[in-house]
Amino acid sequence: MPMSHYLRSSYNKFSPCKVFTRLLLVVLCCVAWGGANENKCPPAFLNHCSCGMAYDRYDTQKRMKYTVNCTNSGFTSATMLQSLPSETEVLIFTGNTIPTLPINLFNKTEFFDDLDTIDLSSNHIRFIQGKTFHRVSAVKTLILNHNDLEITDEKERPRLFSNFDELEHLHLTNAFSERINSTDYLLSLEDIFYESRLDSLKTLHLEQNEIWSIGNNTRVFCQLPKLEQLLLTDNRLRDFDFSIDCLHSLRYINLERNMITRFSDDAMRKLDEFTRIKSPKIKIRMQQNIIVCDCRSKHFIEWLNKTDVDIEGWRDFKCIDGYPSSNIGKTLKEVHELQCPSYGMSDNMRAMGSLSHTGYSHGYSSATIGALSFLLVFTTSLLLAVAYFNKQKLKSIFLPYWNFITRKIGYTGLNHDEAPQEVNV
Repeated sequence: MPMSHYLRSSYNKFSPCKVFTRLLLVVLCCVAWGGANENKCPPAFLNHCSCGMAYDRYDTQKRMKYTVNCTNSGFTSATMLQSLPSETEVLIFTGNTIPTLPINLFNKTEFFDDLDTIDLSSNHIRFIQGKTFHRVSAVKTLILNHNDLEITDEKERPRLFSNFDELEHLHLTNAFSERINSTDYLLSLEDIFYESRLDSLKTLHLEQNEIWSIGNNTRVFCQLPKLEQLLLTDNRLRDFDFSIDCLHSLRYINLERNMITRFSDDAMRKLDEFTRIKSPKIKIRMQQNIIVCDCRSKHFIEWLNKTDVDIEGWRDFKCIDGYPSSNIGKTLKEVHELQCPSYGMSDNMRAMGSLSHTGYSHGYSSATIGALSFLLVFTTSLLLAVAYFNKQKLKSIFLPYWNFITRKIGYTGLNHDEAPQEVNV
């Protein structure tokens, strides 16, 4: 077969592939051109934001969604959100300075049926008005992390989230003002949960909010009947002191990096009762707490061995303090002896001396603190006793100096009073 005939037949054979390749390139170019057009936001956004299809960072499946992203755009007002495109699925409005969110944040004449996620983190928000959110019934994720919210007293708005009919995930990590005690804003938060009727909420994030105790408001989470996950990481909780018997869907609690030395008897009882009526078992993470391994923790460690509650990795919890001191640094599976501390210090004192092991501050073991305290008291008592038995000798030594000082002060005062005043004529 002539070579020219072979080349001609090969060309005819593979020409459809070439045609298909060219068509594919045309399609890709069209998509790219369309994407470039979609990236153009309305004029109100001042070219500081991007608008168009993007991978959803909040979606575990990373699907493409129409996203408006105004991260670190330097905005001091949220008025441009009145022009939010109606096809928006994800709004990222973070890193700006918006102390007060206005009434009707979005254009109330538009319907945002596709809006799935709103992220308003790190905007220095202090006050959210009661009528801020409208047309948000389809939103499933609301993120208000790292703000400075005040929700107590005259700034409490009980129906704050009332228009989020389908809200499933609420992020309030480091969201509240440090000027207000956590027990106060937790009271307001219960009112907000109740009035807003967040019946679809599954996940609540309350990390990094300086929560020391739930206080008397133990049923704060009972207004969230569908709650499945409660995250209280990086707070200052000392015990499991809130009610969960009302949360029939709850399956996961995160208490990592708090100030828990052991669970109280009441906490262990509540957890056992909840587990008996619920399947599957509840799972709790509480690594990196300040576990104390002494005689007062005996019941807690015995409970860990027999409970049906899934305390993740509890055998590897480290003893930050303990008695005997040889327990310090051991994991719970390595502890075989629990004694009572000889100086009877309170848990608070022991915890303060142990925080160096968790990165909060520098301290010593309970035995060292006890020895130093005893030495200080003994030395002070000895000095007082010596001073008492030698008071006459000390008086003869220090009295002349005292008289000299008082006379000197007196002469100085007289000289000042008797100094002639200058008279101008």
